[in-house]
Amino acid sequence: MLPSRQLFSSSTTTCRGIMVDEARPNRHNQKGIFQRRVGVDRKHRLFIPPKAQQHQRYLYSSNKMRSSVNSTKSSMEFSTLPENVLIWMQNSCPMDVLPMIIAYAGPQKAQVLNQTNTYWHSIFSNETIWKQLCEELYKWKPGDEQPLSWKTFYQRSPCVPVDYPTIMDALAIASDHDEITTHDASNLNPRVMEQRRSIRILLRPGDYYMKEAIVVQAVGQNTSLSIETMDIPSRNTPSLVTEETSSSSTTDELEALPAPAAQSNKFPAQGFIKRARSFRKKLSCRNMDAVQDSNSSESEDEEQSSKTPVRATLISKFRAHNEPALWVRQGTLQLKNIAVNHNCNGIDIWNGNAAIQIQPSSGPDENPLPTRPKAYLQQVDVTSRSGRGIVNIDGGTCSISRCYVHDCAATGIYVGGPGSRATIEETDVIRNGGGNNQRRGIAPGHSGIYLEQGCAVVRNCNISQNSLTGISAVSQQNAILDMEATDLIANGAMQLEMPPTGSESHTRSSTQNNNMAETGSLRNRSGMVVE
Repeated sequence: MLPSRQLFSSSTTTCRGIMVDEARPNRHNQKGIFQRRVGVDRKHRLFIPPKAQQHQRYLYSSNKMRSSVNSTKSSMEFSTLPENVLIWMQNSCPMDVLPMIIAYAGPQKAQVLNQTNTYWHSIFSNETIWKQLCEELYKWKPGDEQPLSWKTFYQRSPCVPVDYPTIMDALAIASDHDEITTHDASNLNPRVMEQRRSIRILLRPGDYYMKEAIVVQAVGQNTSLSIETMDIPSRNTPSLVTEETSSSSTTDELEALPAPAAQSNKFPAQGFIKRARSFRKKLSCRNMDAVQDSNSSESEDEEQSSKTPVRATLISKFRAHNEPALWVRQGTLQLKNIAVNHNCNGIDIWNGNAAIQIQPSSGPDENPLPTRPKAYLQQVDVTSRSGRGIVNIDGGTCSISRCYVHDCAATGIYVGGPGSRATIEETDVIRNGGGNNQRRGIAPGHSGIYLEQGCAVVRNCNISQNSLTGISAVSQQNAILDMEATDLIANGAMQLEMPPTGSESHTRSSTQNNNMAETGSLRNRSGMVVE
């Protein structure tokens, strides 16, 4: 809708033989607009002298010539380029560069590219492509066992969040997406997905918030689930040339990629070599390496490395009561270089309030099924602010090596039930059983290791500063403890509680070369304790 009044009050003036329309400002347009029309315009009756017309024709012809030259240059420069990137990748891209581009594009786009046409389908059928993809995404490195099929190895080694956004999405590929109903009366979520094939989930260092528990229900013989932090090479690495490289390679073109500095004594580099000037490093927006600034100082590098997480941390945020972060019901779970930070609602430490629980499912008669679940923990940091750290009951098997179990509200490691076995080696069990500050929460007064029933082997461990006792073996008939070269220092009531002398459990247990004292300095075993 046009305004009722004119925005401009125009008048026509003459300047040096050129007629000009001039717009004067008024109260609706304070700035004003000066309009000048140069050229032949019959509508506005503009008059241009002959010299001005000649100069205008010269400018017009020169601008037109310049634009034609620029367009010719552009056509000559881009005449050799293909219509799009896919045509260039299909016709001109070197085969050794192609896997790097696919790795940079990501697994989701690679899957779409696989379904484009027969050419790309044949490319993705080549095992060499999958081998290089596994190397580029650090799923395999020289020294590891070589798989029979690189494609299957890539698909069954999902990386979070590169391949899948969450751990549960990556876990779904191990099943046939069939949900089964269990008869566990204590399970608040009775629908659990079965894992029918073995997979290895790789996590990049960082925090992962969990809204539900990871339940291991592996079906079949030798079916296992492995969750581990990716061994991503450190960014501060020297340059070197290995014997496998060609003679034309220089030290500037190759870069050694050892394990991170905090883990170098545990996980050697095994001669893992990568190109420093590869395609993946140039396109650093999706690069999995940390790019070092050449202008940064050494102090900044040390500060940056100290802030960089060295492992993946699973942080539970559950609405359900008394739910563990990881529950092994059937099959085998392997955890490697993982931190588990557990906290949930509820105070029932006898029915699921633990960070890691190894317990078979219950049958219709509420008795444990004879599935014998197993868990192998290596370099795992475990803490629970609402319950126990590690629970192994009802015939489960647990191997704990070089782990750090600390600051749990209740017992650090609990072993109970006939047939349960736990092997604990080079592990620190510190400051457990102190309770929590929650209303109606866990009261203080729990042990570092509590052996109610079963068998526990403790070798070269540090069990200190726990609230009640260091180790308690309770059952007089079925609590067998084998302890050697272990420190029990500064625990609450007593360092070691054994069954009564003369009982069957006391006769079958053995302790030798241990250090027990009410005070003293602690010697850490796992290498994960932060001073």
